[in-house]
Amino acid sequence: MNSDRFVKIWAAVVAVALFAVTGCSRINDGKIRSGSAIDALMNNVESIINSDAELADSLMNLIDSNSLRGKERKARYALLYSEAQFKNYQPFTSDSLILTAARYYSISNNLDNRFLSYYYLGCAYMELKQFTDAAVALAQAEMLVNVIDNDYWKGLLYTQLGDLFNESYDYHRAEEYFRKSADYFEKAGKEAHHIYALYDIARCKNDLHDYHKGDSLLKVIEKWAIQNDDTDLCSSIVYDRLFCSLFLKDSDFSSDVFKDNITKAQYNYERVNYLELMALYHNSIKDFAQSDSYLQEAWNCKLSARDSIYLSYVSFLLADSRGQADKSLEYYRNYISLQNESLRKVLNQPILGVQKEHYRVFAENEQLKNRHARTTLVLCVLIFMLIIVIVMVTYHYKKKHMQEQLYDSLAVVEELSAINHINTDKIEHLKNEVRRQFRERHDMSNRLYSMYFDSESQDKITKQQLKVTINGLIKDYTAPENVKKLDGLIDESYDGIMTRLSAQDFGLTEKELQLLRFSFAGLSSKSVSVIINETPQNIYQLKSRLLKKVKRNSEELWETLNNIW
Repeated sequence: MNSDRFVKIWAAVVAVALFAVTGCSRINDGKIRSGSAIDALMNNVESIINSDAELADSLMNLIDSNSLRGKERKARYALLYSEAQFKNYQPFTSDSLILTAARYYSISNNLDNRFLSYYYLGCAYMELKQFTDAAVALAQAEMLVNVIDNDYWKGLLYTQLGDLFNESYDYHRAEEYFRKSADYFEKAGKEAHHIYALYDIARCKNDLHDYHKGDSLLKVIEKWAIQNDDTDLCSSIVYDRLFCSLFLKDSDFSSDVFKDNITKAQYNYERVNYLELMALYHNSIKDFAQSDSYLQEAWNCKLSARDSIYLSYVSFLLADSRGQADKSLEYYRNYISLQNESLRKVLNQPILGVQKEHYRVFAENEQLKNRHARTTLVLCVLIFMLIIVIVMVTYHYKKKHMQEQLYDSLAVVEELSAINHINTDKIEHLKNEVRRQFRERHDMSNRLYSMYFDSESQDKITKQQLKVTINGLIKDYTAPENVKKLDGLIDESYDGIMTRLSAQDFGLTEKELQLLRFSFAGLSSKSVSVIINETPQNIYQLKSRLLKKVKRNSEELWETLNNIW
């Protein structure tokens, strides 16, 4: 057991040393300020906080809280620091730190941390004596723990709820919650926690004046405490068993118990508790003078509100046992009055102010979270549908564009294979020659049309195959040898116009020469635009620039071109 603890401590020391090397700032104070180092340290704390809370608390104190950045990291630090404090019995002096965690995790999907933040918020309010606020926080935690289904956490929560009702003097409800905590601790295999929950039940039995059952439970708990060398629990049981013995109406048993344990009680309990016991004991053995002396001394002590209530009850018991009806009634009224006053303080705490501020925010955050979840879902659906629409529209226009390209390209093949329009009698020879040269290509275009558009065709081709074939035909037609033959035919028909335009320096570009060549051959502007890779709109601009260049150099050729076009 000791070796395991040594290994854990050594591992933690090594981790801290690494953090000190990599995570500290230049300020040489041993504090960790680097974000990644802080995250790593908090991961280590989470893994050991249930098994070695003291070491976890020491590690958390290495973090420089002023260097924390980001809401998530601050909330996680606040939760772990509060948890380490509580597990090491360090009192909460304020709720501000744990509220940071509760505010953040109230809208988080991390249910474990949300439960823990509400639970430790309730613990903080319990220590600050703000019991109604504690009830609200613990009720929030109870709703979550049923979803998480963690037996150990249920035991912790019901222990706090039992303490809450015990503080409100509702001992029946307190016992009910302590029984639940004992059952869940037993399911979780937490033996020590289970015994302490039974001890809480025994104390409730005493408060309900069921001393026989209370003492029976205390005997079982005392046996376990002795076996496990739990001295703190043993000393607490001594007081409770002494108290039980005084009301079991067995003076011999009471005397024996007192002889064995009164010395322990004198040194292990607060002065007022010891004096109450001594007053009750001497009253039981009919030593009324000594009993009154101890009672008076107890009243002279510095008393808390709870001590005053209980001392009034002891005074009532002493007077009642002696048959002093007036005194016993007076003490009983005082006991009820003080108890009611304390209860009124519990019920009249500023819960409305706190709830309206903190818990209203929590509730609104929960609603906001649900609304955000629904809004996010709707937005995701809308975005998904919009993407589908964009894809479909893009596909439609791409398909339409491809279809138009195919139609334009097929039209070029048609015009290349057979020029159907006769401009003048002068190009009849040219038309016949072009038809003769591209007769085979004309047959090819018909076949391509059939293969693509006829759904019953066995060798149906795809758009891509059709486009490649058509581009091949166009490239074939516009090859240098075919262009040379075409220029020869145009020269024969138009008095050597292509030779003249090529020979003289008119500053014509290759595209402008191609425009002249294929326009003289009778191709439409759209077909020419496909061959020279220009838009139909640019063809007219090219023609205009070409005519201006020719006019600057030769009025005769300009007039010829105007007549042809």
